[in-house]
Amino acid sequence: MAQVRPYAFGFAIVGLLIAVPVAAAVHDGAHDFDFDLGRWHTQSHRLMHPLAGATDWMDLDGETKVTPIWAGKGNLAEYKAQGPKGPLELIAIRLYNPKTRQWAINFATPGVGMLGTPGVGEVQGGRMTFYDQEDYNGRQIWVRFQIWPIDHDHAQSEQAFSADGGKSWEVNWVNRYTRLPG
Repeated sequence: MAQVRPYAFGFAIVGLLIAVPVAAAVHDGAHDFDFDLGRWHTQSHRLMHPLAGATDWMDLDGETKVTPIWAGKGNLAEYKAQGPKGPLELIAIRLYNPKTRQWAINFATPGVGMLGTPGVGEVQGGRMTFYDQEDYNGRQIWVRFQIWPIDHDHAQSEQAFSADGGKSWEVNWVNRYTRLPG
């Protein structure tokens, strides 16, 4: 009769447990915008005539206030700035969808009085990246909006347009944020 060694059976079970893949934790992005909450001094650099081969930029100086809603699963960003053409105001409403684990971002200005086409996105490479398709000067273009933290007191965002389906992008709006006290 063959001898059964208890440790041989134990090793076989350990081998099975090690070979079983463990599911990766799914990222819950509900608080991906927490870095952006608060008041920010905002320096903006805006291309005046996107997708026209132009190189004329306008600088604006202002403030952005980002307030959380729905326990952080949404927020409202209010932007007010002054530039050579006078004041500029806009809001961004950002909402998290727990089913898709993505955010939607909607912009509006008081001159239009309604929300634009929402961009949809998530964190990619440390940046919140959103895409949407819009009509611009009579043609369909892709719009990319990105925002990311640099450190606790600094962040940046960029908007870019693509007229060739995303093969190339022209950055047309850059915002640099510095956190304000309080």
